[in-house]
Amino acid sequence: MQEDTIPKVFISYSWSSDVQVLELAQRLVSHGINVVIDKWDLKEGQDKYAFMERCVNESEITKVLIICDKAYAQKANNRTGGVGDETVIISSEIYGNIKQEKFIPVIAEKDEEGKPYVPTYIKTRIYIDLSDPDTYEEEYEKLLRNVYEKPQFMRPKLGKRPEWIDEEKTDFFPLKDLIRQIRGSNTDNKRKNCISRFQSAYIEVLKVYFEKGAAPERMYEIFLNTKPIRDIFLDFVEVIAETESDYAEILAECFEAMYNQLTCIKTFDPNAGSVSDNDLDVFKNHVWELFICVIAFMRHVKDYMAINVILTYTYFLETSVFGGSIKQNNYTAFRHHSHVVEECYKPKTEMKNKYTLMGDTICNQREKLPIYSGEAIAEADLFLYQVCNAYDLADSEQSWHCAYWFPTCYVYTKSMPIEWGKMKSRRYCEKMMILFGVDSLDDLKAVVRKCAFDDKMKYSGSWDAAPAILNCIKVEDIGTLS
Repeated sequence: MQEDTIPKVFISYSWSSDVQVLELAQRLVSHGINVVIDKWDLKEGQDKYAFMERCVNESEITKVLIICDKAYAQKANNRTGGVGDETVIISSEIYGNIKQEKFIPVIAEKDEEGKPYVPTYIKTRIYIDLSDPDTYEEEYEKLLRNVYEKPQFMRPKLGKRPEWIDEEKTDFFPLKDLIRQIRGSNTDNKRKNCISRFQSAYIEVLKVYFEKGAAPERMYEIFLNTKPIRDIFLDFVEVIAETESDYAEILAECFEAMYNQLTCIKTFDPNAGSVSDNDLDVFKNHVWELFICVIAFMRHVKDYMAINVILTYTYFLETSVFGGSIKQNNYTAFRHHSHVVEECYKPKTEMKNKYTLMGDTICNQREKLPIYSGEAIAEADLFLYQVCNAYDLADSEQSWHCAYWFPTCYVYTKSMPIEWGKMKSRRYCEKMMILFGVDSLDDLKAVVRKCAFDDKMKYSGSWDAAPAILNCIKVEDIGTLS
């Protein structure tokens, strides 16, 4: 039914309940429904049988409400009186070609056993029950929705064909089943065991994406094919965020394990004596993308303690593609620049003029709504750059590489992370103190001072560098409002 269409209904009833029927008719009219009823529309001198027949058959009348009480049911079954005449007309139409949903039984009375009085010819129809004062309003709403063709439970729009449906070599069922078990576990031990098994199983499934010596275009294609398994990990994140108070530490351990196993050639070929960086590129891209998405999730749920945990965690990571050389590090080790995609593949494509193909891909081709929109992913990547200096990662002895996070996706942000402008509020600053691990407003100002603009943080040929926290708020404005 179109939004501007006025629905029109005919009410068939017995005069034994004419007071209640008139009240119902008046209420329907007050809710925008054109009601046809004999007391209003049948005049002296008119043929009542022709009136009934016209009301039942008229195409403009979209619904016929059959008000069922004891008297109506008896007259309909015995074919007596005006009700009997209407029954002959209605029953022939119900069994004929008119859409059956046009005729709606409305229960006005029940017998001593609580069974509704319904004429035999419509006994099997789904009805609206207005006989019980306790449920009258709920049932009346159902009637309104039926007349307006606006059901409470709408069939969802048909979605897209699942991307994983054609992945013949990858079996995701065990991972999905473990997520269901985590959600449904009734003991801590069982749940934690399922979480541990998921971590191991996830890495095992990822191994099928390894292809030694693949060409650059194939490496990019393989990365595109990882979206279904990436989405499964994000489902895992959302579930353990509900069930585990220490979920951030669990995720930190996941990233440590993934990085150490998937960036080591011995995981795939124990006898390997040589390796190309390109061989492991898809896994480095995967870990990088997952880390950004996890931050997007934590920002979405405003869990700044979890962000602090995962960003200040000491990661013990492999420094050699052949393994056996683990050193302590920080989250910036997960930041990856894909040389094979950006320098070897992108120049040969129609995307060659993009600043970044990987950034464009994860922001514009790999959304998982409602949480992981392209904008949310781009903002999370920028956020990781903006907070980096606040944790003094470059000054610590944790890192065996230059500790910084270049925000690959910053060119896809439409606005700044909302946190920084809100630091004018003293109350909001309490959340930011948790994020940065400080205890006072002065300490918060001190760490924010470190998050200054760096004009070198930009793409070659770009006018605009990645904005810093201090581009959004002045230190002296922090905590100035209540």
